[in-house]
Amino acid sequence: MNIFTSKSNNQPDTGRRSFIWKAGAAISAVMATAVPTMSKPKKIEVDWLTGKLGYREDKKQIRKLHHTYETLLDRGNYKNLAELFVNDGEVIFNGGVFKGKDKGIKRLFCNHFRSGMTGKMIMPAPGFELDNELHQDKVEIATDRRSATAQFSYSIQVGSPIISDSVIIKMARLQGEGIMKWWEGGIYNISYVKDLKDGTWKIKRLEYMTLSKADYKPGRSYAKPIDIPTFSKVYPKEPAGPDKLLTLTNQFSQV
Repeated sequence: MNIFTSKSNNQPDTGRRSFIWKAGAAISAVMATAVPTMSKPKKIEVDWLTGKLGYREDKKQIRKLHHTYETLLDRGNYKNLAELFVNDGEVIFNGGVFKGKDKGIKRLFCNHFRSGMTGKMIMPAPGFELDNELHQDKVEIATDRRSATAQFSYSIQVGSPIISDSVIIKMARLQGEGIMKWWEGGIYNISYVKDLKDGTWKIKRLEYMTLSKADYKPGRSYAKPIDIPTFSKVYPKEPAGPDKLLTLTNQFSQV
């Protein structure tokens, strides 16, 4: 028996173990450097998902705000309605611009709208319904999520006190009547801003883009077009008038 051969077989294979140790260390090093790289896509995915959920929540809040606006308008709660605007907000209505929440906007809603009981939601006048495309509400949130724009359709009753010294008209006013009423339909073009302090949304600018007006009252089966003049005087010459009149150029640029 070759004792040298037998002795050699019983000794540890140090070369093989050294190779395995070095290979294992190299793999561990590669894995260690790969972990941060693998975590980056996860962070991007989380940020993307958070942003998407944020946009969705913003749109939800915008729609909720508009629903509140329509509800207050329908109920004639004009004072609280004005509080939905920012201090330097503005409203475009019937050819006039009403500026500032505590001035022009409250003058429009608390004076002009209240005197004519304007804003009650009614079904579109027969034959004057909007196209399906215009009925589709749209809400767009800015990339920084600090501002937004929206488009909503509307169908409301509009009124204006009848100017007359007639005793009958005066008596009618005491009963809440003496008002010429008509139906109006169109599109709200609205811009919003977010209050960075509490994250709530406010109306920055609201435009009534009127598409149709008709002599119509709920329950009738017919309606006919009606021509209502736009504002011709500004405040204070017109006590409930706008701060500025829109020219034809301004009106076309709004569309």
